Amino acid sequence: MKFPWAILSILSIAALAFGLLLGMKSVRITETEIIDFYADDFVKKMNEKGVSIDRLACYAKVSERFWERMIVICDIDAATFLEYPVGAWGQLLIEKPRLGLREGI
Repeated sequence: MKFPWAILSILSIAALAFGLLLGMKSVRITETEIIDFYADDFVKKMNEKGVSIDRLACYAKVSERFWERMIVICDIDAATFLEYPVGAWGQLLIEKPRLGLREGI
C-alpha cells in the first residue's frame, strides 16, 4: 500500500494557512479592542438586568496562565465583579464570564 502523500500535503498546507491566519489575527487585534468588546458585552448584560453601568467599570490584567492572554474584569459593585478570561486571539476561554466576590468586604 502506498502512503497518501497528496492527502498529507493538502492537510499540512491547510494547517499552515490556518495557523498563519490566526497568527495575523493575534498581531492585529489590540488589547484595547479586546477590552472594549467585553466591556460592551458587560454593559449589555447589565442593561438587560436593569442595572445602569458604564463601560469604564472594566479593566484588564495580564494573565499568568499559559493559554490566557489577559483577564478582563468588570466591576458590578464594590463587592462583585465579572471575569472574562481571554485567549490569544481575543476569544473567551469559558462558556460565560465568571462571577467573583472580593475578599474582605
